[in-house]
Amino acid sequence: MSPAEAYRVGTQAFSAGQFEVALRHLRSIRQAQALHLAAVSAQKLNQLNVAADLFRQALNLGPNDPNIANNYGHFALAQGDHELALRLFENALKQVPNLAAALIGVAKVHAAQTHWEKAIPAWRKVLAVSPASATGRYGLATALLETGEVEEAEALFQALRQEKASPALLFMLGRTHLEQNRLESAEQFFAASFSQDPTDYALRNLANLYWMQGATDKFSTLTENAPAALRHESIRLVLESGDIDRADAIWRAAYASGAPDKAAWLLKAAIAREAQDAEHLGQATDQALRQDPTDLVALDLRIVADLMRGEPDLALTRLKPLRQAQPDAQHWLAHEFVALRMLGQASELLDLDRYVRAYDLPPPDGFDTIEAFNASFVETLQELHCFSARPLNQSLRGQGTQTTRSLTSYDHPVIQAYIDALGTPIQKYLADIGQAPSHPTSARNQGTYSFAGMWSVRLRGQGFHESHVHPNGWISSAYYVAVPPGTDQAADRAGWIGFGAPPYRVPTDSSELKWIAPKAGRVVLFPSFMWHGTKPIKDDAERITAPFDLIP
Repeated sequence: MSPAEAYRVGTQAFSAGQFEVALRHLRSIRQAQALHLAAVSAQKLNQLNVAADLFRQALNLGPNDPNIANNYGHFALAQGDHELALRLFENALKQVPNLAAALIGVAKVHAAQTHWEKAIPAWRKVLAVSPASATGRYGLATALLETGEVEEAEALFQALRQEKASPALLFMLGRTHLEQNRLESAEQFFAASFSQDPTDYALRNLANLYWMQGATDKFSTLTENAPAALRHESIRLVLESGDIDRADAIWRAAYASGAPDKAAWLLKAAIAREAQDAEHLGQATDQALRQDPTDLVALDLRIVADLMRGEPDLALTRLKPLRQAQPDAQHWLAHEFVALRMLGQASELLDLDRYVRAYDLPPPDGFDTIEAFNASFVETLQELHCFSARPLNQSLRGQGTQTTRSLTSYDHPVIQAYIDALGTPIQKYLADIGQAPSHPTSARNQGTYSFAGMWSVRLRGQGFHESHVHPNGWISSAYYVAVPPGTDQAADRAGWIGFGAPPYRVPTDSSELKWIAPKAGRVVLFPSFMWHGTKPIKDDAERITAPFDLIP
C-alpha cells in the first residue's frame, strides 16, 4: 500500500473511531498530520508510550502546527508533565493567540499546580474568547473559591446549575455555602451531591460537616452505610474521629479473606501509626512498597516506622533521594529533623533559638493599644466560629473549633488591619533568620512573602493541638488573640506551644526542645517543617488564635 493510500485509509478509520486501524496505517508515514492522528489514536488506545513518541515526531515535522502543539499539550497535562504542557500550549498560542483549547490548557496547568492566582486570569482569557464556555466558567469559579472569592464563585456555580445541574456542581455549591457559614444549605448540597454520585470527596465533606456540628449519630450512620467502593474513605474518617480500634476492626473484617491492595495497606499503615504500633506500621508499608516502590505516602510512613524502631540511619538513607527530588517538601524536612536529633548530630536544622522566634504585634492602624485591637478581633472571630467540634483532618484534639474560610479573603476592617500589622514582625523575622543557604528556610528568604492561608482556632476546656507540621507552608505562625489570665506564668505550661517533639514515639528522647508561653498580642514564627503542638488548656479556659502560613 502506498503512503497516499495508507493515509487515506488511516484518516477514514480515525474519523470512524477505528483507532487501531488508524494507528496501524498512519504511524509509519513521515508526515506531520499523519503522525499527529496516529499519536491521538495511540492515546485513545491507552498506548501512552507510543503516543508520546508519535507526538514528539509529529511536532518535529510540524513545529508551527497549533493543533499538534495543543493536542500534545493536553496529552502532557494528562500525564502530569506540567512544564512540557505549558510550553506546548504557549507554542500553540504563538500561532493562534485566541485558540480556545490552548487557553483552556494553560488555565488547567495552573489549576493542576494549585497556582490559583495564575489560574484566575488564565480562565478569564478563556471566557474573553468563549464567554459561554461551561469549562471556562466552572474553572474560573473553582479558582475563585480556592482564593476566597466565594461570592463570585457561588454566582458562577449557580448560573451553571440553572443550565445543567450535576453532582459536581451541587458539591461545589456546598463548598461555597460552607465557607460562608451557611451550614444548613451546605449540608443539603453535600447530601444531594453524595446521593447522586457517592464519591469519596463528597463522603468526606458531608461526614466532616456532620462531625463539626456535633451530629455524631449522622456521622456514624453515614460512615457505616457508605457504599463498599468508599470503604477506605469510611475507615479513614472513623480513624480521624479518634476511634482507632473501630477503624482497625473494620479494616480487619474487610480483608479477612482476599489480599489487600496498595491503598488498603496504606490505610492499615495509617491505623498503625495512630496506634503507635511501629511493627505493624513497618509491615504494612513494606506490603505497599512491594506493589509500588515509588509511592510517596508509603515511603513517608516507612520512614516513620524506621524512626519509631530506632533506625535513624536507615531513615536518612531513604530520605536522601526524596530530599533531592523535593528540597522544599516540609514533611521530609520534619523527618530529617527527628533522625538528626536521634543521632545527636549537630545541624543548623536543629537551631530552634534562631528559627523559632516570638514578637509583639504593634497596635494595628486605628487602635491605640494592642488590647483594644484584640478585643475587636475576638468579637470578629467569634462570629466566624460557627461549629461545635473540631474538623476531622486537622491537628485539633479535645474541645476546639476552626474556621473554614481563609481570613485573608474577608473584606473586614479588623481582619485587614491585622494583616497589615503583621508586616512588621514578619519582616523582622526574615531579617533575623537571614539568607543562609545552609538552612532550608533561610535559603528561600528573599525578603518577600505571601499568605498561603490564615484561619482561627478556638480551644476550650482541655483542647489542644497534637504535634504536627504545615506541609504546604514555608514559614508558619501562631498569633494569640485571647488567652486565659495567668497562662504565661502557668507552672504546668497549660496552653503553651512546644517545638521539636514529633507525634510518633521514638526510642530516644523526643520531648519538646523549646516552649513559648501564649500571651495576647504575641506572634510566634517558625519554619513550617518544625514539629509543634500545645499542652491542653485548663478546663474552664478559652484560647483564640489567628495562625497563618507564608510562602516566598
